[in-house]
Amino acid sequence: MNITLEALRTHPKSIEIQQYLSDKLSEKRLQHVLSVQEMAVDLACVHEVDVWHANLAALLHDSAKWMNAQELYSAVRRYDIRLDPVEEINPSLLHPLIGVKLAIEKFAITELEVLEAIRNHTTGSPSMGLLSRVLYVADFAEPARTHGAVHEVRELAYIDLERAVHCVARAKIEHLLKKGVMIHPNTLHTYNSTLDSVKI
Repeated sequence: MNITLEALRTHPKSIEIQQYLSDKLSEKRLQHVLSVQEMAVDLACVHEVDVWHANLAALLHDSAKWMNAQELYSAVRRYDIRLDPVEEINPSLLHPLIGVKLAIEKFAITELEVLEAIRNHTTGSPSMGLLSRVLYVADFAEPARTHGAVHEVRELAYIDLERAVHCVARAKIEHLLKKGVMIHPNTLHTYNSTLDSVKI
């Protein structure tokens, strides 16, 4: 059964989440979330992923993006989240961790693949399931994105999700190297674990 994007967006749970996002996020960030939702749902249909789960993960992936660094670290302490050494010094990596907690606490999300996708959408993970891969790619290549590798990723996303994931990890690594900042091990592991996909 095909579910339209409009039907997903008008579901009571989606409306509840969208209202929270409208109250918390900047207009630009909100539009990004809606674009990610559009692409994630589209990719879910192509790759036979649960469309409702893709909808939830996309809507909630940046639900903590409104917090500044102080608020993020405060939330980490409140939720008793254990950080690794890279996360401890990089607040931009914290919103997925807190986003998982918000999904559970505020919106009663219990589906493990949705929570996993939210958790992994920034750094990736070599153990990502299909939904996580869909969100990882959609977050990078949603329709409003214009950065360097986006066109290649967008094209690959519909025909070879594994190669698309590899391209996203590679682009993230290249970007972080140019910035001269630490790279999370999960991003490196995602790149390495998908390297064989580009040799086919």
